[in-house]
Amino acid sequence: MDRTRRQILRDGAGLAAALATGGAGALSAAGRAAAAPADPTYALGFRSLTDEVRIPDLPVDGHLPRWLRGVLLRNGPALFEIGEQRLNHWFDGLAMLHGFAFGGGRVNYANRFLRSSAYDAWRRDGTMQYSEFGTDPCRAIFNGVASLPVISPVPNANVSIEHLAGRFQAHTEIPVPVRFDARTLRTLGVDREVPTARMGTAHPHHDPRTGERFSYEIDLVGAGVHVFSERRGRRRELAFIKQERAGYLHSFGLTDRYVAVFTQPWQFDLAGFLKPDRPPIAGNFHWDGSQPSLVHLVDRRRGGVAHTVELDPFFVFHHINAFDHGDRVVLDVCAHRDAGIVDALYLDRLRARARDVPQATPRRIVVHPDRGRVELRDLADGAMELPRTDYASVNGRPYRYAYGNGLRDRARGGFPDAIVKLDVRREELRSWHERGAYPGEPIFVRRPGSRREDDGVLLSVVLEARRRTSSLLVLDARDLSEIARAAVPHHIPFGFHGLHARRPGR
Repeated sequence: MDRTRRQILRDGAGLAAALATGGAGALSAAGRAAAAPADPTYALGFRSLTDEVRIPDLPVDGHLPRWLRGVLLRNGPALFEIGEQRLNHWFDGLAMLHGFAFGGGRVNYANRFLRSSAYDAWRRDGTMQYSEFGTDPCRAIFNGVASLPVISPVPNANVSIEHLAGRFQAHTEIPVPVRFDARTLRTLGVDREVPTARMGTAHPHHDPRTGERFSYEIDLVGAGVHVFSERRGRRRELAFIKQERAGYLHSFGLTDRYVAVFTQPWQFDLAGFLKPDRPPIAGNFHWDGSQPSLVHLVDRRRGGVAHTVELDPFFVFHHINAFDHGDRVVLDVCAHRDAGIVDALYLDRLRARARDVPQATPRRIVVHPDRGRVELRDLADGAMELPRTDYASVNGRPYRYAYGNGLRDRARGGFPDAIVKLDVRREELRSWHERGAYPGEPIFVRRPGSRREDDGVLLSVVLEARRRTSSLLVLDARDLSEIARAAVPHHIPFGFHGLHARRPGR
């Protein structure tokens, strides 16, 4: 059987890239990938990657657009074992940054662990010394008796990346970002101390028209959400949303008039958390389906909660977009039935190749503030998570397109194995998929000078399970046709979020 150009390039990618670097780390990674047995499942995406490599020229199948420049930065967990101890949850792995730099139709790749306090303890002592979302080392340290969580001074910021005023920061749900150099991926440190008993958002918002940055912090002890705006280094608390019990949030929406905060009844049990036999942080949140979800509209200019509306309970990790529409406020979200998705992401369940990973549906929430009324409808029939838009152009405004991860066959279930494009106007999803391929979050990059909202490319890191390696996939955002693919000589563990920067600086 004749072998296609793509097959030849992919089979030789590991050796070619390793020789290009001249580095033993890359060569060993390529060798392991070649020698490993075939495994058509996604479980490889939850195996540790320990090598740090720098590859100056990845082999490319197809042609990268000449206009595509800058760097794609990705963040996510890469190490799931520390010494004899295993981390429990996908959200707990030690953070690794990945960079794909473009220019002249070529692309290079580098990765580097974020130098968090947890990373330093692993390299120095080979031990787990800090608490994570679903893992608590304190029982081992204190002979099975739990103490309060030991939080990293430099957090294990493995969720997302923010680019603001030329600075790049990695985020997790501890509200202390970790700065890094986008060119070298070198960790630069933190600018504030870890706040006591607070969680934050890994998805702050920016409004380039006003120069404002928006965020929130969840007060686990004081039971409520602090909403902040920041401009020119000065931070102002816009509102405190008091709760009977603190509830979990991951993201929020922003419109011209409001900060839109969606709260849900996955609530923190403070009394249980203070008991000697308490579970890790995640185990102290409990779903109460008898309670409603709420949308709180915080006035951006005057401050304070201007409106609150109730709706039947469901669970949201990610907001797609939000905007004002006359006297109404529109919030588009990825809606899960309940918080069961969090339990489904424990590593033992994911590695068992379970087919019961809950999926989210793109859902529109329309709030009529003056009437205290809310309308709900699903935007399409299909699954969608890790949503992205052309943020710089459409965030906080009416829009048509969003992109994310979904399923090629929702009836069969399983781990997301498709890139989906949501057309809000037509209320439909279309998808890209390939057998044995598991793409990550798709990042939209607009073609310079274009006017169409979807005129650009999507960049996604794809685990190609049959080859046991990963690649950078480039799709035409208009029709999801493949433009190019750049092979990496090792697998890249499943990550969460990233961004494209045209001018990477520090």
